Amino acid sequence: MPGTIPPSFFTARLPGMEILMKLPYPTYHPFHPVYHAVAEPITEETAAAPKVVRIRVQSAGSERLDRTESAVKIQKVFRGFLGRKSLRKVKDVKIEVDEIEERLKSRETVELLKTDAKERLRMSERLMSLLLKLDSIGGVDLGVRACRKAVIRKAIGLQERIDAIVAGGRGV
Repeated sequence: MPGTIPPSFFTARLPGMEILMKLPYPTYHPFHPVYHAVAEPITEETAAAPKVVRIRVQSAGSERLDRTESAVKIQKVFRGFLGRKSLRKVKDVKIEVDEIEERLKSRETVELLKTDAKERLRMSERLMSLLLKLDSIGGVDLGVRACRKAVIRKAIGLQERIDAIVAGGRGV
């Protein structure tokens, strides 16, 4: 039918104008630039061939930054992103190291480590893989490096505890 709007389009009616938008669902955000654009009445030609309109968005009170200030701002944001990403990886490894520590606190696990060579090997390899994972995490941020070092020390301490359990179990 000529003059009808396809069902995948949403028509927003604003006072005195009609805007045709391609949205997955009808929604209204009062500060979205599409609601502040000058709209043309919808005709068959405009409905058939949507036109790309470039809308400049500038937040209130923002002044134009020069290139160096812009570059510094971008670098700060990106370094923050990399720091959070590295810290998240360290946190994931720390959770696994904490799980191994909790298992080593149980008497059953200690007895199993003394008697079962496969279990000793499995736990030692798991700690070594976590240490390698920590070693692969790069971080120029001092906070990330400090957290990484703390988790590395804890993992090495657990490895030494496993070795002590095994050495104590053989002598008994």
